Amino acid sequence: MTPLVIEVRCNLTPESPLWQDINSLTLEIGYPGRGGQMLWKHIGWLRDHVVPAGKSIAHALWNQTSAGLVLIFDFLPVMLPNSSGVNKTYRIRKKIKAANGRSRISRSGVLQGEYMDEHFTLSPKYPEDRH
Repeated sequence: MTPLVIEVRCNLTPESPLWQDINSLTLEIGYPGRGGQMLWKHIGWLRDHVVPAGKSIAHALWNQTSAGLVLIFDFLPVMLPNSSGVNKTYRIRKKIKAANGRSRISRSGVLQGEYMDEHFTLSPKYPEDRH
């Protein structure tokens, strides 16, 4: 079965003045597992980073020096009940660690399709979109 793939980019450039107040950004992507349980991932594949043993994996953690990294998350597709369609809903949790050491966690509601905010852009590629 072809996986659902979500590409994640940090929207802050290394030169962004917002890094003066932010130490790091962490992202988790939640996707419904079998039986409706939400599964969370915080480790993805580094796009365009292939090592001799395979792909490089990394925590979904960005800071000023790693702002340009693009991570790829993959999930087994979950079929919609009584349908041949793929469940296309997911959620995100992001943690912003401020330069003063304080952390703030924000959660999204159920998202469908591409997502963008001031910190991240998420671009899903569903199995049926890969023709």
